[in-house]
Amino acid sequence: MIMNKILYMAFILLSTYLLSACQFGGLNYKQSLMLKHEGFELTSEGWALGLPERILFDFDKSKITPKQQVSLTKLSQELRKYQLYKLKVIGHTDGVGSDEYNAKLSKIRAQSVATIFYQNGFKMANITVIGRGASEPVSPNDTEEHRSNNRRVTIIVMP
Repeated sequence: MIMNKILYMAFILLSTYLLSACQFGGLNYKQSLMLKHEGFELTSEGWALGLPERILFDFDKSKITPKQQVSLTKLSQELRKYQLYKLKVIGHTDGVGSDEYNAKLSKIRAQSVATIFYQNGFKMANITVIGRGASEPVSPNDTEEHRSNNRRVTIIVMP
């Protein structure tokens, strides 16, 4: 009887822990709160930087603007402060150009963002750089405004 109660309590504690881990995407409450404050949203891949805060690029460019560099430096410092060291940086392009060219450009864009994190104390082994080309548009590629929304880099914080 006592053994059943102990097993039951252990089950309840484990269940509570697992549910809270799911709710915060594998992070603790303070980490998830900070990410929400910075504009991140919990997705199936991890905590992804939300739409208004995306890093956008001009047509056929991969250069980070000085304003974006300042923002990314502050973000890297905030992530380090909360011990969030593992990132996935994913580059995207619009639908103009060949698939091969867009794959290369998107990876260069992702690398330009990742470099800022490297320069601010992140280890190369903890950052995955991915180029997805035009395969995952957030807008149709039918107008210049829509195409500009697709020229972006997404930062995903991994637990």
